[in-house]
Amino acid sequence: MENIKEQFDSISRQYDEQRKHLIPCFHDFYTSCLPIIDTLSTAKTVLDIGAGTGLFSQFIYEQRNDLHFTLIDISTEMLSVAKERFNGLNNFEFLEHDFSVGPISEKYDLIISALAIHHLEDEQKATLYQTVFNALNTGGIFINADQVEGHTPWFDNYYKSNWKETVLNSGLDQQAIDRAFERIKLDKFAKLETQLQMLENAGFSQTDCIYKYNNFVVMSAIKTV
Repeated sequence: MENIKEQFDSISRQYDEQRKHLIPCFHDFYTSCLPIIDTLSTAKTVLDIGAGTGLFSQFIYEQRNDLHFTLIDISTEMLSVAKERFNGLNNFEFLEHDFSVGPISEKYDLIISALAIHHLEDEQKATLYQTVFNALNTGGIFINADQVEGHTPWFDNYYKSNWKETVLNSGLDQQAIDRAFERIKLDKFAKLETQLQMLENAGFSQTDCIYKYNNFVVMSAIKTV
């Protein structure tokens, strides 16, 4: 994960603005989960895994400012931006931590992640999903907004080619484009179906993809027992 830490440390100050150019479905990608999160009327605690600058937490906080947020990330610089974003709010805490290693010690009502888990190998993904299940309170929800491999090679190639073409025409400067294309070499996408099965194997009885735009997806899983 050290290469990932270095890559994201270096773009921490540009990260949020670049998202709008690098994610064609930016708004829907980050907000499609909000109606489901609103069903957690008695929820109190949120864990944001691979939180980065706190962008995903920001969308949720704007709708549910009653929740207490814990943001964890391996990148010191990304978390620094998150701390500035939520400066002065007493319902946020920040932990510099490699989320792919070890259990989660506390229990949460909601666990979220955006564009982070695809950096893990499949075996690590499955282990993390089990860790997430164990860290959720009964009735808790897990939301994973991420990128996945296409169901077939043709669609996978189409999604990736379409994304690259979109980025090339996004208005980003060439250096930012080059660095984005360099970062994707660290990605380890897995099929959506494979990850939904991983979630079921971890113990989640209710799982589904609640949003999909090419290879950008939002998965949701509910811990009912």
